[in-house]
Amino acid sequence: MAYTMTPWGYDVDGTLPPLIDLDQFDSLTGGKWSGDERVEWLVDAASATVRNLCGWHVSPSLPCRAVLDSDGSRSLWLPTTCLTGVSAVDVDGASCDAQWSRIGQVMPDLRVPRGLQVAVVDYVAGYDEPPSDLASVVSGMVVRSVAMSYGVASESAGGVSVSYATAASYGGAGVSATDADLAALAQYRVVRAHAT
Repeated sequence: MAYTMTPWGYDVDGTLPPLIDLDQFDSLTGGKWSGDERVEWLVDAASATVRNLCGWHVSPSLPCRAVLDSDGSRSLWLPTTCLTGVSAVDVDGASCDAQWSRIGQVMPDLRVPRGLQVAVVDYVAGYDEPPSDLASVVSGMVVRSVAMSYGVASESAGGVSVSYATAASYGGAGVSATDADLAALAQYRVVRAHAT
């Protein structure tokens, strides 16, 4: 496998595609922005923003490897909310079996010592296809960015008033997440929890 480091502290096999492709974007938006040269770049930027807000890659389902620190508790936590398999667990140099949950909790059958980089977990995580609400968030971020051409956020007539948009509320890269977007992403967001 050719692992690539992600910004979220674990490796994935291969590279990450955007969460939606241009055909999916056109389907979600009725093709209204087909041919707009900004869309491809903005789909990439919106995908990165959504992933950063969630704290993991979300989709597609991929083989992953995480090197984990431990606070000495019974559980290790993987950065995912959609864990679909664990293929190997190594604790302090020893291979072991483990129980695991869909939300990313792994309980090795060996005691996990307190320390940095004491466990390595090979696993599969992510949705095969991005869930429809997540795809809608990505396309909505792109549509808002395209619609705010030249940075104009609002205009008025009589008395002339123009206000300009800031680069982005969350995430940068010319796309922003609204409060509704953040609410839709809440169920995909990694929560760093520790159980004993």
